[in-house]
Amino acid sequence: MSAVDQNPSTLNYIKTVENFLGASGIWPSNIFSDKLQPLVFRVHKQTLPYHTMLIVFGGLHYLSDNFHRMSFLDMGHMILSTFLAMVTAMRSVVPNLKVYAALVTKLGREIHLMHFAHKGPYYEEMNKMVDKASYIYTKIIVVIMYLAMLMFNFAPMYNNAKNVLISKTENYTMEFALYYSYPGFKPLNYFPTTTLYNFYLSYNCGIMLCGLDLVLFLMIFQLIGHVYILRHNLENFPSPKNKVVLNIRDLPRYKNKENCIVEMFDAKENEEVRVRLAECIEHHKIIIRFTDEISIVFGPILAFNYMFHMVGCCLLLLECSAGNQIIRYGPLTTVVFGQLIQISVMFEMLGAETEKLKDSAYFVPWECMNTSNRRTAHIMLHKMQDKISIKALGLAAVGVNTMMGILKTTFSYYAFLQTMGD
Repeated sequence: MSAVDQNPSTLNYIKTVENFLGASGIWPSNIFSDKLQPLVFRVHKQTLPYHTMLIVFGGLHYLSDNFHRMSFLDMGHMILSTFLAMVTAMRSVVPNLKVYAALVTKLGREIHLMHFAHKGPYYEEMNKMVDKASYIYTKIIVVIMYLAMLMFNFAPMYNNAKNVLISKTENYTMEFALYYSYPGFKPLNYFPTTTLYNFYLSYNCGIMLCGLDLVLFLMIFQLIGHVYILRHNLENFPSPKNKVVLNIRDLPRYKNKENCIVEMFDAKENEEVRVRLAECIEHHKIIIRFTDEISIVFGPILAFNYMFHMVGCCLLLLECSAGNQIIRYGPLTTVVFGQLIQISVMFEMLGAETEKLKDSAYFVPWECMNTSNRRTAHIMLHKMQDKISIKALGLAAVGVNTMMGILKTTFSYYAFLQTMGD
């Protein structure tokens, strides 16, 4: 089977993504086929935003009822879990949007480098490189997500078993991974059901926190691959095959000069140049168009992410500072900080590579072209002057500078909270 006829769903990491994110709808089931998801998956996807918001209200209700009885670290846990529920609720809306489904479908059916690999050796090489990076990254994200979810729920289960079954501690209050309450409902009265439900909520939180980012990063990997290919095509633009002798002796100012020998494209070569320039311009349009579509869908998520990181990162550091909580919060802290760093570095890489396009465009031998092709080359060079970047709601640039600002604020807040806790 040729590369152009292959289906990305045959790739190992795409299969992992389908199994990992299919039930939540983050990876739509109809990307490569017309079959519908099972009914239980569709109901789960459509109802998740509503009952996750109920958890947000339940967490706020529990916080208000127990505010004066909670320790400083317990209050931090409640604020953190409530924020995570907000993040989950907001992100769970995205898989239900048609614009998101269209974006992921475009990634699988049009943008994936497998659909371009037949165009040349460098296309195929870049496709393999991006697929390898995507495979490794997908496996790492899946392992870290499940580890964070299990550790977050394992710690209270271990404490319950230790104090109830082993130590048999008197007047011991059972612990939960998540705390919430409603008028007339107290979790302790339904301990087994609430514990199982907390596992379900933690799983959804992990899927929404890591899954959407995974799909976003797979898109960025493909875009970076496209940028590398476009730069390669510009920097390896063909030169004229023949040299042309210009007779300049007939001009008065060059009477005693020798004829000038220059390299110029002939008529046939200029036609080929016209086609190549059109392909480069169209490829650049594809990159810009897909980047703009990503901004439309993920812009609000990235903005809310930054707001969450401002609060969540310092609270996670505070919880980890209690030595006996490192097992519970350590993997989650890795996920949250890793998410902030990965998003920022990945988008910075995309912007840095697209910024190099204008330098690559200068490699094009425009001086050897005819007038028509020179105009086209000038238009292309003008279009490639702008850096391609993604902004959170069109306001904050997603990149390393924003990340550094958040990390500085995080450590400042963490130091302040530690003094309050002491």
